[in-house]
Amino acid sequence: MITELRILPPLAIARLGSSPTPLENYDLELPEDPLGFRTIRPAETLIVDNSSGEVSGSKIPDKIVFRDSDRIRPVAPFFEVFVRIGDGELQPLTVRLLSEYGLTPADVKWSVEAGNLKVFRRTGNEKDRVKAELNSISDHVSHALEGKCDHFVSKETSLPLGSVRYIKPNGVYPEIRLRYTPAEGKVYGSSTERKKLDPTKKIIEETDPVITSDRVIYDSSPGRGQWRDWVDRGLPPDTNPGQIYAGFQNADGNQQSWGYLDDECDGVVIVNLKIGDRSVSAFARFGAGPPMFAPDGLPIRTVADELEQALFGPMADETVTLVDAEEIVRRAFETVRLMNTAVMNGNTIHGRTAVASAMPSQDSNDTSRLYAPIMAPTLVDNLAVVALHKGIFAALRSGTSAWFLDVLRQPEEVGDLTDKGRRKMPAMMRGADGRYLTLTRRQIDIIRKIAVMGPFPSGGTK
Repeated sequence: MITELRILPPLAIARLGSSPTPLENYDLELPEDPLGFRTIRPAETLIVDNSSGEVSGSKIPDKIVFRDSDRIRPVAPFFEVFVRIGDGELQPLTVRLLSEYGLTPADVKWSVEAGNLKVFRRTGNEKDRVKAELNSISDHVSHALEGKCDHFVSKETSLPLGSVRYIKPNGVYPEIRLRYTPAEGKVYGSSTERKKLDPTKKIIEETDPVITSDRVIYDSSPGRGQWRDWVDRGLPPDTNPGQIYAGFQNADGNQQSWGYLDDECDGVVIVNLKIGDRSVSAFARFGAGPPMFAPDGLPIRTVADELEQALFGPMADETVTLVDAEEIVRRAFETVRLMNTAVMNGNTIHGRTAVASAMPSQDSNDTSRLYAPIMAPTLVDNLAVVALHKGIFAALRSGTSAWFLDVLRQPEEVGDLTDKGRRKMPAMMRGADGRYLTLTRRQIDIIRKIAVMGPFPSGGTK
């Protein structure tokens, strides 16, 4: 008896792109130089025939192409169905396995729900929810996810949220899988005009360089949606940091919305299989976000780090290895390598202060702290910061990195705006709570455990 269905992966991140060709698979390989650039290594990729919906073959591409001219290739993940028979191990659900129960691929039913709740998150108005829903898909054509909203200009108007396709199994590729292809990465709005403040502090309108007439989908006329000209009130459902939406600063100093909507979304995929008088089902989650413009590196703190801490707790066990700690330091280095550290530090640039929205400005705006760079301006040349991270990496391997632990910011220190507190690592970056970024407690504990175990061989073992 089939006792369980499972969709793997349980969480997939798609990435927007307007090219009709999805991005091929690749792996990231570590360089010989411990802090060199990772190598993007092409990996086996399934090829879907657009006319039949079948997997026509697989290949390892010669190289990874991220864009076709000015069109970015989207990341379009597959969801594969696995089953557990009795108390056995998970195995792929295939045409052969279905036939053993007197079933065909048409008996597999998919449902998908996707939404973009960014406007609703601000206004709290239920009529600002954008939602798309597909039910009981058993064919193999592409189905568009058309986001509908009560405040759109008509019932026929929709926000494209991508598409899904139940991949047609065949003799060579008999597995049961669904593919989600995200939207193109376009911006929509409520008018072809947008407002700004002129030098006399009078609001004027000009032609919107982003929103053309075919992208006007939100109705902001009197008595309808309020997203155009929306101003945060400083209370829930405000976000922290606040006012993170496109608009202009009005005469009161508040961010006033231009009324933009994007085609990002997140959602749920559900698979259902009826066996006799019994039904089994499973679900997985997906999200669609912007492309990766630095694909050979990884952020210092990711969703995976959050999930790992949620699953296994804030403390690492004794099986932690030097490789685990090195990966954290490597990702910190890769993050710094992409930063203009002089600007992020709050240095005066060509006679101008606060040239970007960086933490020194946040400290000053949020707490009335005197505006000042975080580190001494002469210490944050990018080459100097890179050299510092190389020193940390070397110290970690040698087992003499106790000093490094002293400068790691603890989660309870995010609001410490003393000179010493602001200079702790990771420095210059903002976390989701609007204050200084920290590693997760589990990441910190991995580094702590390795720091007190050393020294270690350069091969990267425990």
